[in-house]
Amino acid sequence: MPHKSGFVNIIGNPNVGKSTLMNNLVGERISIITSKSQTTRHRIKGIVNGDDFQIVYSDTPGVLKPNYKLQESMMKYSTSALVDADIILYVTDVVETIDKNEEFLKKGTKY
Repeated sequence: MPHKSGFVNIIGNPNVGKSTLMNNLVGERISIITSKSQTTRHRIKGIVNGDDFQIVYSDTPGVLKPNYKLQESMMKYSTSALVDADIILYVTDVVETIDKNEEFLKKGTKY
């Protein structure tokens, strides 16, 4: 069987469990997990290898409307995650509406 590989980018709003999910998928504590918003400030990658596959997971900063330079920089990581992955894994919580990040998600369809 041929070796298969792929990139999975995890995106979503701040504090919805993106880092927790990535840590569980990778099986290691790679991303910081805290109740404080905006702890992940750049993309953090974790790699899972199997006998015939490799998955590269990418944890991204939370999607928000930037109010200052640091947040603008963080949003560049999240925006780039929309276009350089094989799979986008959008993480949400149960109180979000389906259209909460519609404008942001449409950015990925422009490429």
